[in-house]
Amino acid sequence: MAESATHLTAGDASVCTIPTGPGQPRVSFWDVAVLGGIFAALVYGIGSYGLFEPHEGHFAGVGREMVLNHDWITPRLDGAPYLNKPPLFYWMIAASYSLFGFSEWAARFPQALIGWAGVCLAWKWARDLWGARAGRAAAGILGISAGWYLFSHQLLIDELLCVLHLASLYCLWRAVKKPECGREWDYFYATLGLSVMAKGLVGFAFPVAVLFAFAIVKKNGDVLRNCRPVSGLAIIVAIVAPWVAFCEMRNPGFLRYVLINEHWNRIFDRRWPPDYNASKTSWHMFLVIAAVWIAPWCFFLPQIATFSIKNASRWSGNERSTSDAVAILLLGALLPTLCFVPLPSRLIYYSLPTLPPFAVLAGGWWVHASLPNNRRGRQLAAIVAIVFGIAIAITGQVVGSLLKDIADLKAAPETLNYMPGFALYIGGGLVACGVLLFARKTGAALLALCLPIAIGEASNTAGFSAFDRVRSSKRMVAALDQKLGRDAIWITEGTLEIGSPGATAFYLGENAKGPRVVYIMNSDSPYRRPPSFPGKKPVYLTDDAALKTMWQLNVPVIYVTDFLRTPNRRDDPIRLPPEPWYRVDIPDVGHRQIFANPAARKALEAQR
Repeated sequence: MAESATHLTAGDASVCTIPTGPGQPRVSFWDVAVLGGIFAALVYGIGSYGLFEPHEGHFAGVGREMVLNHDWITPRLDGAPYLNKPPLFYWMIAASYSLFGFSEWAARFPQALIGWAGVCLAWKWARDLWGARAGRAAAGILGISAGWYLFSHQLLIDELLCVLHLASLYCLWRAVKKPECGREWDYFYATLGLSVMAKGLVGFAFPVAVLFAFAIVKKNGDVLRNCRPVSGLAIIVAIVAPWVAFCEMRNPGFLRYVLINEHWNRIFDRRWPPDYNASKTSWHMFLVIAAVWIAPWCFFLPQIATFSIKNASRWSGNERSTSDAVAILLLGALLPTLCFVPLPSRLIYYSLPTLPPFAVLAGGWWVHASLPNNRRGRQLAAIVAIVFGIAIAITGQVVGSLLKDIADLKAAPETLNYMPGFALYIGGGLVACGVLLFARKTGAALLALCLPIAIGEASNTAGFSAFDRVRSSKRMVAALDQKLGRDAIWITEGTLEIGSPGATAFYLGENAKGPRVVYIMNSDSPYRRPPSFPGKKPVYLTDDAALKTMWQLNVPVIYVTDFLRTPNRRDDPIRLPPEPWYRVDIPDVGHRQIFANPAARKALEAQR
């Protein structure tokens, strides 16, 4: 088959030919069905539950204020600059709001598109390397992976970083195949610039580390000599510098704050405020969670690793291009996880960029698993799938009784109702997959695993709706806002992050003065430390004196305690509002305690 694509070399009119793999079959009905089905699964249910706090409240809130304030330069949350992250993800959410209006669906739709873009790229790369079956396998493997499913349904910036990480690796591979073809290197550096705009310098660091590691492992110094770093740096600067310059002009001290506090200090766990302790984990649990994100494919990890190492070690001949791709994918899968193991600031989702390159490699192994020389590995994979499938199906029927006393699940017990069925979908899929692997029907085995898990994930989306009473302020605002009026004042005791008030403000909407603000108590408590962004004190921070003044106004005032404080917590006493206060009891608000001032009590009683 034809194995080339033609591009012009940057800087002259010569033609460079880029080998593109074992042949490019036409896109078939099955390709469209797989990609279309995965898109439907990723979009399904994304508007059926409230914004989870604090992370979704933060991202959805910043995007909303970009639209309302007509300011796409300075990220703002709760009425004040919020300078932790670059703007690319915020821009995507804000663009979705501009098209579809303000809603949970519009907030999460860009996230679903990001997840689908990663699936399409995995499909494309595996297809380039091993053919159409491998492309469909890689798409299905990534699409139903636990981490991809979870983070395609919740707003978190790391999935965007994952897709850009895979895109940069793909562009690197194409550049490695023909280093003198400048356009391929331009694409590589463009993805680096977008990665920096997504999550800072970490988006630049991993692909560049893969580039150097590849040159060392493959003993290919020509890659570094031909990688065009000067023009590449110019491309990155052209993408990043305009926004950075404008943001620095409007927020003096922003650049220093980001480089020192959000990068250097974060590496050594000295970042202020230390509001990510709930997501930190030990190094060994970090590796366990990394395996969870790639589940259920972690059960086939030995076979996929063996396949990848064997193919990456080929040095010459017609398979050189595929070998280089596998080496890049293998390095791209290992480095994001291994680099964080020794760092004290590792968070549970920092290993997520491992998942997309792993899925491409898994797609390659799957289509080769039926070959006679893979018999032993395929049979071992079948045994493991059957054993773990039975174990998961059985454990899922009793796990609810073991978890029912966990504070969050006790506050939303309906969440437990979805666990037995989900476990049966996963367990049944693994058992069926194992049986078909024994029969050497690898395509049917993959379908037998992907389809029930996809159905289980879709049905489990209702579990998010059941859990949002704990992690979302949507029900609380819906129960009180219309009764209190648009001019009511909302104050929160605060939490580890200000994302929670951001979500509350999202649901409160606007009044005649513009976007409504939720005030946060400025506290020296180790559990509620405010950020110290450059510039003026954020408008949302308030203190005891101001709280006392507002409490005495003839305007409804609502005070909400930390939604993360569980009933059995004794080391963090509740910070009560001034007397007289009145307790507001409404259902489905999780661990929150709600207090009203006299004016708010009068308004609520008038609505009975």
